[in-house]
Amino acid sequence: MGVMSIREFNANMSKAIARAEAGETIEITRNGKPVVELRAKRKNRMDDPEYREKYERMLAGMREGIPGLTGPATYEERTGRGR
Repeated sequence: MGVMSIREFNANMSKAIARAEAGETIEITRNGKPVVELRAKRKNRMDDPEYREKYERMLAGMREGIPGLTGPATYEERTGRGR
């Protein structure tokens, strides 16, 4: 993690952003105290076709339910004991 003062950040903003895009987290300080962390924005996983396909399969499975199980669970099924 890099550390920069606000003054240094203002003077070298493009370089700081380039460092963050490269994966570095930069802590920006005011009077020696950290006030901001600069880091690259995370990618949205839903933009990944492989992740999206697995997500859609999981949702479909949840909608279909467990084979052979119909209706809401009984008290006995939920707790494992009789009434």
